[in-house]
Amino acid sequence: MYKLDKKDMDILYQLDLDSRQSFNQIGKKIRASKEVVQYRVNQLENKGVIKGYQTLIDVSKLGYISGRFFLKLREDTPEQEDKIVEYYKKHKKFWWVDQISGGFRDLGLACWVKDIYELYEIKEDLVSRFGSYINDLDISSYCKFYVYNRKYLCNGKKEERQIRVLFFPELAEFDEKDLEILRLIAGNARMNFVEISKKTGISITNIGYRIKNMIKKSIIKGFKVLIDLNKIGYYWYKIEMQLSDLSVKKQMFAYFKNHPNIVYAYETLSNNDIELELEVDSYEKFREVLDDIRKVFGKSIKKYHYFLWYKEHKFLFMP
Repeated sequence: MYKLDKKDMDILYQLDLDSRQSFNQIGKKIRASKEVVQYRVNQLENKGVIKGYQTLIDVSKLGYISGRFFLKLREDTPEQEDKIVEYYKKHKKFWWVDQISGGFRDLGLACWVKDIYELYEIKEDLVSRFGSYINDLDISSYCKFYVYNRKYLCNGKKEERQIRVLFFPELAEFDEKDLEILRLIAGNARMNFVEISKKTGISITNIGYRIKNMIKKSIIKGFKVLIDLNKIGYYWYKIEMQLSDLSVKKQMFAYFKNHPNIVYAYETLSNNDIELELEVDSYEKFREVLDDIRKVFGKSIKKYHYFLWYKEHKFLFMP
């Protein structure tokens, strides 16, 4: 495990707010030189704490919806599970692949599709290829995706919580050159304009204009750092809840925004009314958060369950 000190946490916090910030910009905010920031970022990358830099792209603005599959596998070997993981890591339509540590699910997969018919075809292909391995298959779709910055990294400083909401029904105007840029920076948010220009043939000035314009149109919602939580001794839990009183949703999302360990929340077309995800340094901390949610909202929660994300293999906001 890599032990983060205060400066490391400050740097990760800034990269989580905006991973396209320069070392100089970060240094001014945390009172460190550009050289110190660069050295520490290189160390965090070399140690595997930083896995990469991600552009948050609202692909609903590009005409896509997201389909999600949860799989419970039969009592087969790990090699069969790995076979499914490897297939969907390489599948261009799938943006997320994650293994689960929990009794009722083993894998989570999510894809970008244009409509319900394409989702149906992907489901049919999944069952055709791997149905003999699958015991249960749950299918759902994201309706709203809330992304909160990692406030637990900011060392208790009283800063306004950043929230980015993805998935809206309104399409934005874009062209093929915009898509070229998005495909490059989706998994490498810190790619500089010179490199983007070399790969696309688009002028540096035009790249800057297009990125700013896509931010203005809410196609690009922000830039984040990808952290290997295992390397810093953190765990990633998910809670799914069915509510008996839907009117409490607004209060729950206000609670989520104010809790430093809650990093994602969702509204989905599924059996669940609300889903949330936490990053914590122990099971005890997770139970502390869960029990407080039950204390505050217990009368409105019909039932809930939770599990631990085991290993994330793919997370890319772009088809």
